[in-house]
Amino acid sequence: MKYLYITTLIFTTFMFSSCFKERIDLDLNTDENKRFAIEAWITDLDERQEVTLSLSSNYLDAFEPNFVNDARVTLSYDAETITFESKGNGVYAAPENWRAAPEKNYTIDVMYEDISYSATGFMRTMPPAQDFRSEFYETRDSIDYYNLFFGFQETPGEGDGYYGVDYLKGTTDGDPLTVGGFTNDDFGDGIYFSDVTVTDAGYEIGDTVILEVFSIGKDASDFLLDVITEVFREGVFDPPPVNVRSNFTNDALGYFIVSGAGRYEVVVEE
Repeated sequence: MKYLYITTLIFTTFMFSSCFKERIDLDLNTDENKRFAIEAWITDLDERQEVTLSLSSNYLDAFEPNFVNDARVTLSYDAETITFESKGNGVYAAPENWRAAPEKNYTIDVMYEDISYSATGFMRTMPPAQDFRSEFYETRDSIDYYNLFFGFQETPGEGDGYYGVDYLKGTTDGDPLTVGGFTNDDFGDGIYFSDVTVTDAGYEIGDTVILEVFSIGKDASDFLLDVITEVFREGVFDPPPVNVRSNFTNDALGYFIVSGAGRYEVVVEE
């Protein structure tokens, strides 16, 4: 059966390749058509909030970040507007003592070369995480490793989405967006989410783990699904690569996420 499968696959490949004879002009990203990109995730954590701006890179060149340091970034909510300070390397920081509050609409506006790029998001409250526990995961090199589990009460009312990540305290392992896990309330509105685990990292007994959870809304969870679909491609039958969705005006890349959040320190125990 394996030989039959391989033979059929080769024949089918030749058959398909003979059908595609028309010229295909690829719209590759070049220096002439760079896109403006915005990384903006605002939370209510007790820390300074930042936004990163850049231009897309030439598809045919080695990747080099094209950071934008001469834009104007503002964030508006209620009747207030704050201005972000350029810190270099494309990073813009909110005022030192400013903290976001949940249950509000926030609008970000980025002015660059006389073009305004804006997006609006609603910050939903993140329900508190609870019922922390550790569970055996696997043994590697004679050392037992455990995963962290927790639960939380999902907010009643459709449209909620959640993102979570855990990592060893003192490391930056939780920084990449694709490390954590996410879900939404499509199949569980208002229920109690129990025994949730997000990263399958594996920790030793006595480790202190940082758990971060975010109430991002369903639209943002759909954006993260787009990211995962494009980053982790599995084979020849995947759909053609495309730019993921954006909620910014004027064709900017990126997505403005605002989220209530919680950060917890949990010691791994048997």
